[in-house]
Amino acid sequence: MEKRFRRRQYFIDRKFQANFIIKFCVIVILASIVFGMLTLYLSRNYTTVAIENTRVNVKSASDFMFPIMVQTLLIVNLVSAVCVVFLTLLVSHKISGPLYRIKKELELLKTGDLAANFRIRTNDQLQELSQDLVETTDFLRDKQKKLLEKTNKIKEIIAKSPASADDEVKKVLNEIDNIISHFKI
Repeated sequence: MEKRFRRRQYFIDRKFQANFIIKFCVIVILASIVFGMLTLYLSRNYTTVAIENTRVNVKSASDFMFPIMVQTLLIVNLVSAVCVVFLTLLVSHKISGPLYRIKKELELLKTGDLAANFRIRTNDQLQELSQDLVETTDFLRDKQKKLLEKTNKIKEIIAKSPASADDEVKKVLNEIDNIISHFKI
């Protein structure tokens, strides 16, 4: 990909992306907690023989497993959280980036600038929306071009012979009405 199309800033819409990341981290943490609690609950009726400091101890499986599970779940949660943050940042970047770009182009379109370019990077999300917006602006550009041509034609007719321009002007005005009728208010 060309360098000029690369985004250097990964946090584009901080609020959206932070919420996106936090929600996935919470899911991972809750799943780990549920897994740990369920494992301890299901092992409560079992016993385990353990050798600690050269002594043989008989403990319930949940008492024996609890410290190991806490350590394991903490490590798994930390590694998972780092992976989830990284992956959700990348995914949210591919969503919020195009949304930000489309929003900026729509702001230009609101001012009447039909040169808006809704094309986004190939690997980003919202490709269909981008293409629909490109087609919409192409349609508007085409209609604007036709209106300009018809307006120039009326000016030419009036400039040639202002007295006999009535019928030709009416014909061109009808054509303009047909073009304008495509727009709904």
